[in-house]
Amino acid sequence: MPFIALLLGMFAVATAPPLILLADVPPFALAAWRLLVVALVLLPFTVGRALRDVRQLSARELTYLVASGVLYGVHFGLFNLAFQHTSKESVVVLLGAQPLMAAAIGALWLKESITRKMLAASALAIVGLLIFVWHDYHFDQSNLVGDALVLACGVAIVLSYSAGRKLRPRMSLIGYLGALYTLGGITCLLMAVAVGDALFGYGGNQWFWLGCAILVPTLLGHSLFHYVVKYVPVFYVNLTILGEPILALLLMYLLRERYDVFRESSLSPAQLLGGLLLLGGVAIGLLAGRKPQMAEASP
Repeated sequence: MPFIALLLGMFAVATAPPLILLADVPPFALAAWRLLVVALVLLPFTVGRALRDVRQLSARELTYLVASGVLYGVHFGLFNLAFQHTSKESVVVLLGAQPLMAAAIGALWLKESITRKMLAASALAIVGLLIFVWHDYHFDQSNLVGDALVLACGVAIVLSYSAGRKLRPRMSLIGYLGALYTLGGITCLLMAVAVGDALFGYGGNQWFWLGCAILVPTLLGHSLFHYVVKYVPVFYVNLTILGEPILALLLMYLLRERYDVFRESSLSPAQLLGGLLLLGGVAIGLLAGRKPQMAEASP
């Protein structure tokens, strides 16, 4: 079940970049809407269980919960902002650092072992990333702020998932999701208000695509990742996320004739090769991690 959930989560989360571009909503407002609406949708199912779960947590575990939610919101907000300060090619390249961060933090904090198969899977995936963007990527000093934001987003989400891995054995899935989306959404709302992002006044098409971004990559995709993190080392969750930009760019390429915002999207044979190598690295990593860790989960 976790193996299937990871794959479904990857495909669902991959719809986020094209939906974000179609929605054209300010970055922190977009993040606040995505998380808070999901929190409200889940509220009738989560509030009672979340309160019971929280009462059972120690003071240290409560700190982990708050930190996980805040870092989750920071990830959402800063990742949207990064696209305004760097190129999508830089984002793709720098995402390659995320599973390596996860392996390091997992080993230092969660005592998760680093195996040769994990390193091999990461190496193949990162080679695929480099091939995918090699033709278009160039170093630009003006992108340094955006590049730093992407790396900060990676650290934030890895730490959030790591805290979640500590908490999930002590909390129900529905209780954890309710707390996480609420805390993350409040964090993004405060950031939106602080920078002056407009929360209302969008057009009908913007609301429609924003709704799609809330339902598919957020409610479905990210919730699946939070389900899996109880059973799977954080490395595998973050390795799977590497498939997101490749699948997202493929989707934008396929939609380039239909929507003007994707008109400049292209896909060369080299990019196809790089994408296949990256997805191959993800597949190797997931198959290597499927046993014994994933076998511990029950449907």
